[in-house]
Amino acid sequence: MAQRLVRAKRKIRDARIPHIASEASQIAERIEPVLTVIYLVFNQGYAATRGERLIRADLAAKAIRLGRLVRTLMSPELPAEATGLLAVILL
Repeated sequence: MAQRLVRAKRKIRDARIPHIASEASQIAERIEPVLTVIYLVFNQGYAATRGERLIRADLAAKAIRLGRLVRTLMSPELPAEATGLLAVILL
């Protein structure tokens, strides 16, 4: 996996593909799948479907960290789903 990331970064650099931040309207359109993934990661950490341990605190903590990060990065005019998701997973 690490080698794939290195090759992908090199290809992006060599092709001189610019990194462009998304506009607020694009973020509003893309936030729902991001929040869904965060919720699924938390659920897998809270009640693991595989493995020896039922609770995977590492996954739950990562989901909480990502939820807090997304909520912090969201501008006030965007939907409040990030705050709602964070409240649900912290409950």
